[in-house]
Amino acid sequence: MTVSADETGTVSRHESHEYQRGRMTVRGLIRPAVVLGGVILFQLLFVSVFAGVLHHPVLHRAPVAVAGRSPLAQVVSSHGGGTIRLVAEPTASAAQAAVRGGQVNAAVIAGPNGESLLIQTAASPGTATVLTKEFAAAAAALKMPLQVRDLAPPPASDPTGTSLFFLVIAWMLGGYVGATALALVLGGMRSPGLRQAAIRLGLLAGYAVISGLLGALLIGPAMGVVSGYSLALAGAGTLLVFAAAAATAGLQAVLGLPGTLVAIIGMVVFGDPTAGTSIATPLLARPWNVIGQGLPPSAGLSAARSVIYLGGTNLTGPLTVLATYAAAGTLLTLAAAAWRHHRTASPQPRPNPSQHETHHRHRTHPAIWLAGQYERRAEGPAVGAGRAAADRSGIGAGPRTDGGAGPRRVGDRGAAAEGSGAAG
Repeated sequence: MTVSADETGTVSRHESHEYQRGRMTVRGLIRPAVVLGGVILFQLLFVSVFAGVLHHPVLHRAPVAVAGRSPLAQVVSSHGGGTIRLVAEPTASAAQAAVRGGQVNAAVIAGPNGESLLIQTAASPGTATVLTKEFAAAAAALKMPLQVRDLAPPPASDPTGTSLFFLVIAWMLGGYVGATALALVLGGMRSPGLRQAAIRLGLLAGYAVISGLLGALLIGPAMGVVSGYSLALAGAGTLLVFAAAAATAGLQAVLGLPGTLVAIIGMVVFGDPTAGTSIATPLLARPWNVIGQGLPPSAGLSAARSVIYLGGTNLTGPLTVLATYAAAGTLLTLAAAAWRHHRTASPQPRPNPSQHETHHRHRTHPAIWLAGQYERRAEGPAVGAGRAAADRSGIGAGPRTDGGAGPRRVGDRGAAAEGSGAAG
């Protein structure tokens, strides 16, 4: 059985009316139960993803550079259960360059008086903490001195690196919330044409610029979390906000209201726990390492850490991800608007004029039409043909029967015919 839109609206109004009267039927409880059941499924998905990723963070084949013969590195690699992967480097300088360039997460340099562990806490505080604990425990077991050198320590105002994480999450939330709020203001999530879609995207772009500039101002000079004002951080924030907003607008243009839910699931449920706040995203277990690297939160956090703490190293990958989301969302929004405009502007089939005229005469007043036909048959073929031509041109063939001036209409002829019939 198919339920039309009108029937669905009638059922909804009936259910609302029953609820206002303080009573609900079994049929009226179906829709609320389905909606609340969907919310419960969303809650379970949210908890399962966060708990699955963050409840016991463990490294998975984290690359560690080794310069020289290092018994410590061999012990950690053998007994770590696959947590690290050793990468041989010819010199200590090469190992240090690999750490600074982001090719490895740490480096072990063997020396005559012990070994040194090089890390970059600002790049990934969770990863640096786990590696430091593992190598320190192995060094204590081997009774070997270990010196830990942090090549990129986080500032004292943000020792755990969580401030940048929350700034990135705020930018991302602002992206899809801004797209949704703008849809409410503009009267819908779908643009009726390309011009309206371009205006929507332009408003989102301006909003993203302001959001990026103010976010960098807040975390810099206003709160002092990072030193000074960083235009590079503002630029990364602008791209992140627009990427989230454009992607949400594109999904809404194609899917409508469900597009907002898809954006929330992708950017929040899957994006937040895999962003790299505890363990660097590439080091997470599969499939989270693959999923996380392709989502805006991880890309935004990596870009923010790179421009603030790491001198802009390894910035190409995160910016490429964000630019891809911005471009894809823009194209989806424009394509959906063009399709809707083409659909509404397509020409409709027009009726045959002669058929429309005949149909109109039959439908508007059958008595008048029959009277005219009777008059034509009474006048003969030649006169009837001439009068029919005059009817089509809208001009009468003689004076009005009621004594008035102007062309005679079919109704007048009908009245004359009726009068002659009565006289006969």
